[in-house]
This record gives sequence, structure tokens and C-alpha cells, in this order.
Amino acid sequence: MKPASPPTRNASDTTHAPSTNLKRRRLLFALSAAGGASAAAAAAPIAAQAEVATAAQETSQGYRETEHVLDYYASTRL
Repeated sequence: MKPASPPTRNASDTTHAPSTNLKRRRLLFALSAAGGASAAAAAAPIAAQAEVATAAQETSQGYRETEHVLDYYASTRL
């Protein structure tokens, strides 16, 4: 009897079909685009708060020693 030879592999057996790669690329692109969009949406309120804080600093008159500040200083003395 003749020993069985191992099965031969074609180059197409070890690689993915082009349509599978294209689908995978589209999926990865969509996921990365969605991640970027969600990060931008999350950052928008933070940017708005920074603008409000900047506007508040421009209108403030600086540090003032008010009664409650003096009370705090007195409470921290040993």
C-alpha cells in the first residue's frame, strides 16, 4: 500500500477573501469614526464651561477679604 500524502494547500486557503477584508475595514473605520464623534460630543460641554469660567474671571474684581474669609483665617490659627 502506498502511504497517503498530506493535503496540499492553495494560496487562497490561507488568505481571506477580498470582500471579507473590505467588510472588516469598513467596520473598523465605522467604529473609529463613532469613537471620535462620541469624544467630540463629550468635549463640547467642557469647552462651553471653560468659556463661561473665563468670562466670569474677566468680570471679577479680584480677591477681597470679606467677613467669612476672615472667620476662616481665624479658625485655622493654632
